Amino acid sequence: MTRSEINEGAAWARHTLRKPEPVAAKPKLTQTERIAAWMAENRKAENGGTAQTRAAVEQTRRDLSTPGSAFTVGAERYAADGSRWQRVA
Repeated sequence: MTRSEINEGAAWARHTLRKPEPVAAKPKLTQTERIAAWMAENRKAENGGTAQTRAAVEQTRRDLSTPGSAFTVGAERYAADGSRWQRVA
């Protein structure tokens, strides 16, 4: 038996038994597509649906390039509530 004979027999049986035609299955996403969709959802959740402002990006860039400000142990920083904290590790 060949694939075409099998398909013809299945079509005849569906017609005889008055069964509906099979619905084409939705193609599964590849691993790359699933990861891309997952990353997009996470990025959207992290940003709260909004992008960073240019001022915030520029401030971060200045902080990272200024010696002793951003990631030096003992450097003091202001938190979002205005309090100061000291980096310990």
